[in-house]
Amino acid sequence: MAKTLSFEKRLERVREITALLEGGDLPLEQGVKLFQEGVRLSRECSAELEQARVIVENAGQEPGPEAGGDA
Repeated sequence: MAKTLSFEKRLERVREITALLEGGDLPLEQGVKLFQEGVRLSRECSAELEQARVIVENAGQEPGPEAGGDA
């Protein structure tokens, strides 16, 4: 896998891994490796979502140009 996948690609891979694990037809070792990959990707996605949430919250708190500065 590429080192820097987009959020969307990581989420897509998590979905693929989930489907494979839910199928139940994998050898244990392969299932464990896929599970570990899924957990890692899921954590990366969660961290990116948290960063986006903070940015959006902060953007809502910044005074816009209509606020003026000199009152």
